[in-house]
Amino acid sequence: MGPVISYEHAKKHLQAQQKLINQGGKALLTMALLVENTGLLSPGIIDMTNSHTAADEEIFAPLVQVYRYQDFEEALMLANQTRYGLAAGLLSDSLEQYQKFYKTIRAGLINWNRPTTGALSSLPFGGIGYSGNHRPSAYFAADYCSYPIASLEQSHLTLPATLLPGLSLR
Repeated sequence: MGPVISYEHAKKHLQAQQKLINQGGKALLTMALLVENTGLLSPGIIDMTNSHTAADEEIFAPLVQVYRYQDFEEALMLANQTRYGLAAGLLSDSLEQYQKFYKTIRAGLINWNRPTTGALSSLPFGGIGYSGNHRPSAYFAADYCSYPIASLEQSHLTLPATLLPGLSLR
């Protein structure tokens, strides 16, 4: 979380949020401009489960789209219904689910019980589909990579040692 690049971009992100709502999304937490004429936005959560007309667009703002599902197979199907594929993550203590997720998900960065933001400079970085060029970047990427996937893994889901400012365990 943090500011977007400019006030103009913040306004575009607020318009994108409204577009998702107009396409059948339900605002669970509405993203809002925190300080007038700045790029400071509060986080937002839009439930897109009942929307069947939402545009497949990346929104680089503190706005997340949530899709509810019945089982793991449906979750994988929903996650792969995008033109993009930069990063994907699974929060689960099940190694079996993670192995299926790793083999099924279409993304260049695949994480298990780790955040999908950020990347390690020691690993290749790059997405598939509209998110990248289907190849990891870095100067000698071809020397250490045979397939464009980087994965951060942790066998058990745990809270971080320090929570981000503003978050609590209530």
